Amino acid sequence: MALHPYIAAQRQARLEKTLSSPVFLVVAGSLPGLAVANTLEQGFAIGAVSAVAIVVMALAMPLINRLTNWVTRIPVALMISAAVVALLDLAVYLIDPAVQVALGMYLPLAATNALAMTFVAKSDMVVVPAKGGVATGVLGAVAVLATLTFTGLVNGMLATGEIFGLTMTELAETPVAVFGKPAGSLLVLTLVAVFVQSLEGGLFKASAASDGGEE
Repeated sequence: MALHPYIAAQRQARLEKTLSSPVFLVVAGSLPGLAVANTLEQGFAIGAVSAVAIVVMALAMPLINRLTNWVTRIPVALMISAAVVALLDLAVYLIDPAVQVALGMYLPLAATNALAMTFVAKSDMVVVPAKGGVATGVLGAVAVLATLTFTGLVNGMLATGEIFGLTMTELAETPVAVFGKPAGSLLVLTLVAVFVQSLEGGLFKASAASDGGEE
């Protein structure tokens, strides 16, 4: 049974509002690397790889849209995203092989992460306070890098007490050690999402209102 046109339009509007929100940028961009953001180094590494892949795809997607049709667009974008992440995987290995081994299969997953973010980085889905599709991709990259780095910092600090070369092994035997596991990482991501949502309701809306006033 087909939905009433009004209901279908309302559902589509809610979907577009969700996809064009800063919270979606943070959550969707951070999830693929969340499981391995267990230390500050790992969080920064997987965040940097994801951020670079997102920026590259945000820059490449307008050209891909012009040169492909709806049938070939996704395969071409996925191929380019996978190639970018493969090069980034090699770069991480050359910089620190131990970190590359620790990140494992989650490095290639950044390719699908970047591909998903390209749908948000299109010109008709601009996320405030960004002013365009590419700026939205850059905003998403910064958000992902900051979120995964912060998650790695919190996990490393609370799970083992390891931060800036100092280690407190006693924490690993307490309930707070959950922050070294995926459940703890999801909790940190939830707190970050709530913080971003509070900004969206305050700072971002104020910025949008001031822009509207100037116009």
